[in-house]
Amino acid sequence: MAYDRRPWVGELETGGHAFCACGESANKPFCDGSHARRNTGRVPTACEIVEPKNYAICMCGNSGNKPFCDGTHKTLP
Repeated sequence: MAYDRRPWVGELETGGHAFCACGESANKPFCDGSHARRNTGRVPTACEIVEPKNYAICMCGNSGNKPFCDGTHKTLP
């Protein structure tokens, strides 16, 4: 799977979002349906954003606080 080592950081608007959990989306951090087309066995992480601000979204696939980055990528080999 094509995970990234660092989080995606940027402003998110309020509302519902589906974040890529398979690492294959061409529109990261957002899901583009690649998980279904490639039969990855993963589903996107849905999240309701209630405050428009900058967020760090996990792109390594290992955060314990998905879809948000918790710094786990710093400990990966």
